[in-house]
Amino acid sequence: MKKYYNKVLVVFTAALAVAIALIVFWVDLVCPKKLDEGFLLSFGDKGAKVNVVVFEDFQCKFCKKLSNEYFPFIKEKYLNNDKISYSIIPVAFICGSKPIANAAIAIYELNKDQFFEFLKIVSNSEQKIETKQDLINIAKSLKGVNIEIFKELLEKEVFNEYLDDNLLLSKNLMRRRFQVPSIFVNGQKVELKNLEKTIDEYLEIKGIK
Repeated sequence: MKKYYNKVLVVFTAALAVAIALIVFWVDLVCPKKLDEGFLLSFGDKGAKVNVVVFEDFQCKFCKKLSNEYFPFIKEKYLNNDKISYSIIPVAFICGSKPIANAAIAIYELNKDQFFEFLKIVSNSEQKIETKQDLINIAKSLKGVNIEIFKELLEKEVFNEYLDDNLLLSKNLMRRRFQVPSIFVNGQKVELKNLEKTIDEYLEIKGIK
């Protein structure tokens, strides 16, 4: 009889552990995430009631697609009339992405209006971008960018620490589900195909037309 109760106890304990693990998983999945601790590149009204945050590696082909194909629509429909804020948390873990990430952040700091144009040129370049001089040449083609300061920022790689901190944040936040691009609307993770629908739903909830 004692062995029987011991077996029942073992089964019950195992079932309880599984149940707790499932609860933790779903709570982590559903609960809004705090995303303002990272180094963000922000666009639009920072006081907006609907906030879109995207984790991106600028060497990721899906991130390039998001910036080149989806962002112009998001900008036209939501950003230009200050309905939302749109922030990028840049990470750099793909081979060769740190110099490009440093360059992109430098462009943002020097003239944020040229940021997406820079990304567009980088992603559409027929030649592989391998050197800092390649990035400098792209920066020279942009308006309102101080090239001397850009060169200094690029050479010193001043944003590497921010990129490393962002990568650690993203991995701690998403754990095994870490991927780029990862999109969050008001702290809730959403799929790219559902982005417009989700933004519209939050705008309706907030009473914004």
